[in-house]
This record gives sequence, C-alpha cells and structure tokens, in this order.
Amino acid sequence: MKKLLFVTLLLFAILACTTSLPCQPTRITSQPTHVAPQLADMAWDDRALFRAGLVGTEQATLDSMPGASVYHLDFEVAGDFSTLEGHEEVLYTNREEQPLDEVYFRLFPNTAGGGVTISALTVDDREVEPVYGFADSAMRVPLPKALQPGAQVVIGMDFEVEVPREMGGDYGLFGYFDGVLVLDEFYPVIPVYDDEGWNVEVPPPNADVPYYDASFYVVRVTAPAKVALVASGVEVGREYEEGAQVVTFAAGPARGFYLAAAESLVATSQVVGETTVKSYAFAEWGEGSDQALQVAVDALESFNARFGTYPYTEFEVVNTPMLALGMEYPGVVAISLALYDPDGKVGGLPAPVILESAVAHEVGHQWFYNVVGNDQVDEPWVDEAVVQYITGLYYRDTYGEAAERSYRDSWEDRWARVGQADIPIGLPAVEYEGAEYGAIVYGRGPIFIALLEEEMGRETFDAFLRDYYESYKWDIGTGEAFKQLAEVHCACDLSPLFDAWVAPPR
Repeated sequence: MKKLLFVTLLLFAILACTTSLPCQPTRITSQPTHVAPQLADMAWDDRALFRAGLVGTEQATLDSMPGASVYHLDFEVAGDFSTLEGHEEVLYTNREEQPLDEVYFRLFPNTAGGGVTISALTVDDREVEPVYGFADSAMRVPLPKALQPGAQVVIGMDFEVEVPREMGGDYGLFGYFDGVLVLDEFYPVIPVYDDEGWNVEVPPPNADVPYYDASFYVVRVTAPAKVALVASGVEVGREYEEGAQVVTFAAGPARGFYLAAAESLVATSQVVGETTVKSYAFAEWGEGSDQALQVAVDALESFNARFGTYPYTEFEVVNTPMLALGMEYPGVVAISLALYDPDGKVGGLPAPVILESAVAHEVGHQWFYNVVGNDQVDEPWVDEAVVQYITGLYYRDTYGEAAERSYRDSWEDRWARVGQADIPIGLPAVEYEGAEYGAIVYGRGPIFIALLEEEMGRETFDAFLRDYYESYKWDIGTGEAFKQLAEVHCACDLSPLFDAWVAPPR
C-alpha cells in the first residue's frame, strides 16, 4: 500500500539483470465522441454498462451481487482545479438483518486538507437534515422511516469540494499539486455496516481509511479538455463542449472510485490476457514508466496464476506527487513521482529498487483490498501484512527464491526499528504509536504469514490462500475468517501461532 520505505540493496543487483519488453510511447490525445446514457435515464438495476470493464470469467458477477449499492456521480472540475461541483445519487439496499434508521456517508476531504459541503440532501426525494460528526469526516443521514431488511432508498445530494493545493492529511493523496489533480476519497461514500454497526471514526494517523462494500459506479466528469483523465473503471462515453471534455466512466464491482488528471501525460501499454495494462507518466520519466509497466505486467501474471484472474479489462499505473510511495485504488495504482528518477535515491536506496517493490505491492492490493475487502482501520494486518507477503511471491515468481529471501530480509529490518518488540500484529491502527505501525504491520506481520506458510506447508498454504481469495471475493475478509479457513486446510490447530503473533494481549 503506501508506506513501503525499504527494500534491500541486493534487489538492485537483481533489477539490473532484468529487461523490459519494448513499449511504444503514445501521447494522450482527444478520442472520438461517443455518448454515454444520461445518468437520469439509467435504470438502477441495469448493469450492462459494466460488462465492458470485466474479463469474461468475471462477467457472471453482475448477476450475483443483489443489493450492491449503485452510485451515480456527476461533477465538474473547475478550470483552475480549485473546486469540484456535482450531484450524487445512491441506490442503497438494507442487506442487514435488522431495520436501519440512518445511513452514514464518509466525507474524507474534511480531514485531508480540503473540504466538502453538502446541500439539497434527500431520501427518496424527501428533504432531510444531515448530522455531522467525527471531525466532520462523517455525515449521518436520518431516514424518514425505518428501512426494513431488503428495502431500498435513493439518497441524493449536491456537493461542492474544495481541492487543497498544499499536501495535507492522508499522505497528500488528495489535491492539486505540481500540475496534477489527484482525487482520493473525494465524494461522499457509504462505509461498511457490520457487527459493530456503521464503521465511522475519526481517521487515524496510520493506516488507510476506506472501508467500503463492493459497489457499482457510473461517474460523469466534466473537466478541461487539455488534461488526460486516469480513472477507475472503463470509459463508456465522451463528448466535448466549449473547451471541456465530458467523460463517463463505469466501474464495478469496486470499492470506490479514483481519478487523476494532468496535461502532457504519456502512456505505454501491454496486454496480459484480456487486460490492457497502461503506465502513465510525464515524458521526462519515460524510463521509470516503462519499468513500472513491466513490473505491473509481471505482478499481474504472478497473482493471476496464484489466486485467480484479475477481474478488469483495464489496469493503470500513474505517477503522481504524494508524500507516500504509492497507493492502490480499484483498477488503478498511483506511484510517487520521486520513484521514477532512474538516478534518484529514496531512503538511501536507488529509486528503481523502491519503484519495483512499490508497484508490485500495490498491484497485490487489487486482490486483497479491492476484490477481497477488509477493515484497514481495525485489522490492518489482514490488508497490509498479507500483501507484503504476496509481494515476496512476486519476487519468487519473477526472479527466483534468492530474490524472495532478499525481500523477506527487509521485513526483519523493518521490525528491528522497534527492537523486534513483541507487539501483536492484530491491533487496530490507532493503537500503534510512532514507528510501531510500520514496523509491526509491514515488518512483523509478513514474518507471521511466512511462519504460517512454514507451519502449514507451502503447497497447503498456497491452496488455502487461493481459497481465501475465492471464498471472500467481493465480500469482506477478517482475521478470524483467515484463521478458520487456514485450519480447515491444514486440519490443525493454529491457535498457538495466532495467539503468539496476532492476538492483542488479554
């Protein structure tokens, strides 16, 4: 995900021996006009628009997710990129076993250096008054009458977003910096409702904040015609009007929607199975962009074989300014501009070394975060420790076991930053102090996963991890589900190992 700050120098030697497939740069240009259906005219239950974004084996998913939320977003980017103005409607279905008197939305711009203002809030066209809380990062929508299990409502609102120009909270992932618009968690979105109720809290300084159910998104964006748009999903409509482009994207199933925009982006591409992989960067970073593309291709091939085919027909890597090294989104990963300088250093290590581990790690999150969801605030190890571990599998599959061992050494180095303290990996993110979060979740966490592989045996463990992915596809995985399924596969009691490494002190 976003806080990978190390790899070993041995990986630089490995990287120097690799070659990239030739890639032909293509400057982004205007595309022919094709008109998408107007959002107001779209039937909520019509999922045909999402078919083009899914590979053949995944298209049956469209008929197997009754009650998944459907988002219709229509917003305009100001010419100076300072604001967004738009309208949102969400078809929400109560999939719980009890009636609901309220629905929450997260408003993350309010804690990420910008701001979001809501107006004209309605439930089934009836105006309601919102209630704000959790440092204005959450909005409670009171329902005029209790929503019974299986019942639906359409929640609508107008929204205006202030886009920051200085990097604020959440690692500078949201704003307009150095000529690049990055829209991370910019729109009102419904969090997961689970056995704890609505998952709303003040965003912690550690961990990633999105915890959403898999949903469907149709997003109509009006933006200056001069910029290239990189977004979740696939483009299903494009028009031009008075110097602006009006582009419609369809994304789903997906755990959110992301968009980046900038002038003069250059794209290179390759094809993996039914998926077109694109790498976007400014022209001066072509060498880094080619490397990022090849790593993404190799990682997709590795994880496709191990867990199941990547679900979408497009996958995009884009380099953007940020305080982190990288961040994952459905169908897109954003990677720090600092990693694309072939002669640069990051944390004392060559930038190409960090670029490879960051891209491979973020690709891994397409399987474990997007397809298999998880609570990144309360159980960050189920997210980050698992993906740190499978990043090691990328090195094994791409270069051999010596490279994997070298990458695993970096986990020990990370844990050593807190003196290899015996801190459980299963704490909520907010309970880690200072360097503990990175050292324990990213260091001690994958060491535990590797020990679990050793305890179960590699072949059994590999079968378990694939089953975990398939069993919780488009659902939510938890630490307890992870443990129980592992015990099924090994026919053994893993409680001593989990108690020693995962469980918080009693």
